[in-house]
Amino acid sequence: MTVVISNLSLQAQTENFDIASFVAPKGWQRIDTNGVLAFIDSKTSNGLTSFCQIYLFPSYQSSNTPEKNFETEWNNKVVRTSNSNAKPVKDPTVTDSGWTVVTGHANITRQGVTYTCMLVNASGFGKTMSIMINLAGQEYVASVERFLNDFDLNKNSTAMNSSNNTKNENESLNDYSYQQPEGWQIYRTNNAIVLSQYQTMEYGCLVTIYPPQSFSGDLETAVKNIFSQRYPGWEYRSTGENHDHLSKGYTPQGLEYCMMEADMKKVRPDGYYYDYEDGAVWVIKFGNQVAVVTGQHNRNMACFCQQRYDYWRRFFNSFTVNNFHASKNSEAEVSKRIVGDWMSIGGSALNEYLFAANGNYQYIGAYATTTKTTDAYYEYTHINTSSFKGDGSYSIKGNQLTFKKYGQKEEQVQFRFEKVNHGGTGWKDRLYMLTTDPTLGTFEVCYEKKAE
Repeated sequence: MTVVISNLSLQAQTENFDIASFVAPKGWQRIDTNGVLAFIDSKTSNGLTSFCQIYLFPSYQSSNTPEKNFETEWNNKVVRTSNSNAKPVKDPTVTDSGWTVVTGHANITRQGVTYTCMLVNASGFGKTMSIMINLAGQEYVASVERFLNDFDLNKNSTAMNSSNNTKNENESLNDYSYQQPEGWQIYRTNNAIVLSQYQTMEYGCLVTIYPPQSFSGDLETAVKNIFSQRYPGWEYRSTGENHDHLSKGYTPQGLEYCMMEADMKKVRPDGYYYDYEDGAVWVIKFGNQVAVVTGQHNRNMACFCQQRYDYWRRFFNSFTVNNFHASKNSEAEVSKRIVGDWMSIGGSALNEYLFAANGNYQYIGAYATTTKTTDAYYEYTHINTSSFKGDGSYSIKGNQLTFKKYGQKEEQVQFRFEKVNHGGTGWKDRLYMLTTDPTLGTFEVCYEKKAE
């Protein structure tokens, strides 16, 4: 398909964005986010979903050739956001009214969903501007052609950006700062910011961040109320201790929080199929206000938010309320809380830490022998902990936990505590350790404290 940016006289209402004018697709969802304008629509027929997304990116000044501009934009707009190395198939270059238009497209598959990604880049008069279109299904081809044929560029308009600076992944919603999950997209709605796993919000994981709200009362009650308001007509998929999970603690900044998570399902209008997602509501208290963050995971697709640190966990640890100073727990209180037997959860390998009150620890890995495991338990549980030797000593300073194994160098990890209640069965202590390994990268391991 050859794309021509023309100067046709438009009958429908024309809108402006940056140096461009266009006619918005009728009835589509419109999203303005961080200087990018998007139009999104989707349809489901006979169980199959088709969709189309049109992204208008701000122009910037460039003295490069049109081919070079297209190559740069393809790498920045397509390769980086889709994690795909698909090479574009280019249409013949078109020159119109001093603008040179380079268009390319490629089929991209992400977690079982295949769509066509098309990039249209126009260069001229020392400026360049791009449109990216994601298309699944043939229903939207005519709409895309109509949009592009109605699209016009004004050479006398001023470019919004003077250079093609890439966006810093540290984003703020006025009072907040955080790191977005690696490779996710950011959308700004009327009252929130939505972080989307894909370039569509129709499927995949979503994290929504709301502005501060006035608050007085109990965090646990508040988080339960918000969760039920978000899922009217939905059912819990599990019972017993997996019915829901409540957690509470303090963020790395020192702010009190409470979170509710549960696996949900809702019957579709056909009365036969279900929609599925794992819901989360996170409420963070600061002063007489709260921040509310919601998560929607496993939305009918595989979710890796708990397996990859650079998704949800990094976002959690980086979330900060700007210009607010929170008090931290005393090291004496923390040193008392860490004493005990901690078992890792959520991973394929079972690891265990024994922390004694005398400042020594024992680490029991997944491949520890039965004898060593039994000995460690016996030493810790049957002998006065003042004489417990273990593998070495540990110390705490701020949010840093330092291990000093006998005859080896010190090792430091960042840590935090929280309490968790599985399905109303009672509160348990959790310990999170954040570390970086030269081979595995950065990861966070969660441990739950065994009953005394």
